[in-house]
Amino acid sequence: MSCWRSQPKIRRMPATNILRSAVILLSGNAYCKIVNFFNILHIPFIGPAEYCRIQNTYLHPVINDYWTLHQTAILSVLCDQRLRLIGDGRSDSPGFSAKYCSYTCMDVDNGLIVDQQLVQVTESSSSVAMERLALERSLSFLLDHGLQISTLATDRHLGIQVFLRESYPSIRHQFDVWHIEN
Repeated sequence: MSCWRSQPKIRRMPATNILRSAVILLSGNAYCKIVNFFNILHIPFIGPAEYCRIQNTYLHPVINDYWTLHQTAILSVLCDQRLRLIGDGRSDSPGFSAKYCSYTCMDVDNGLIVDQQLVQVTESSSSVAMERLALERSLSFLLDHGLQISTLATDRHLGIQVFLRESYPSIRHQFDVWHIEN
């Protein structure tokens, strides 16, 4: 007796479950908004526990592996150059009550993202201190991988100014024009 299926299975899981989870994650949408949309259309959708399990089991490891591979390639190309970097942190909420800070360092000359760090407020003394901690981690990572940084442009964060002056006097610190103008 044969059984008709509307979609293929991947490791005994309907392929659409993985695809739906990937679309939500990679598009930046929220699970609850997509579920509400499908409920309006009366189309069955995977539950929140299954969605999280698929993300943790399949999607996050693949994304992390790809980022590591990509970053390794970038670092190997840039290891012989004196880099001019720009760095900035973004918090998950405005003001002094942020829970997370994501810090990104980019090479000015070729526009490549060389590092990203994520800091949770519990890892630092306050939400204001998260940006400095994230930059510390980023610089440590980049220098440990043999990169030579000649210039770093950041916003006018006082903690970062003091940190760079005291810990990395060989790196020329400049202010990002965007932050000076605004």
